[in-house]
Amino acid sequence: MELALLKHYQDFIERVNELGFLPFSNIYPGLPSLHGETPKSIWYTRDPDTDPSYWKDCVSGEKKLAYGSIIGGNKGFVSERMYANFYAAYHIETSMKERWESGQVSEMTWKLWNMFEENSIYSTTELRKILGVTPKKGGSRLDKSLTDLQHCFYITISRTEQRTDKNGKSYGSPQNVYEKVTSWVPQGWLEDAEISKEEARKFIIETAVSMGQNISPAEVEKLMFK
Repeated sequence: MELALLKHYQDFIERVNELGFLPFSNIYPGLPSLHGETPKSIWYTRDPDTDPSYWKDCVSGEKKLAYGSIIGGNKGFVSERMYANFYAAYHIETSMKERWESGQVSEMTWKLWNMFEENSIYSTTELRKILGVTPKKGGSRLDKSLTDLQHCFYITISRTEQRTDKNGKSYGSPQNVYEKVTSWVPQGWLEDAEISKEEARKFIIETAVSMGQNISPAEVEKLMFK
């Protein structure tokens, strides 16, 4: 499939809907990505229509695409058409409690999940405050657990919001807001999620091969599912 050159927000949405999913960066050799399909000159221009760094902040909030660490645990976008396949392929049916009791998840992941069970949505700042972590103290463990929960489709990035200080003054770059998938997901997106994990993975692999360049099914499987 010929790669397009994306310069506007709507073109980007249409492209992801055409492909089914799109990695954010060039993490998967042979597959298209947002970085690979946009000119470097339009990044970080602060124009929401033409700056790709803004697009990821918009699509999940508008529920036009899903965004997060949801393509094999790496950041990317998934269309409505393929969301149920990704959910079925990556979601773990064993309950989180059983996984915790059998030692399959970390203490941080277990704590996080219980927080999302009580309140389905948190910003990065709220999570750090409640858990008593900072970027330098416990931040990497929190980041890994957030990635793991996204990877398995327990939570997703639902939007971004501007950081504010105690006086209400904006500072820094926007922060992620995370939400339980079952709370965020639009109606109808999971209608076909009852398909088997094997069928879902097969469809994702076939889709990746069809939109990629010189990449085999075995290579896709190794990159995205192992």
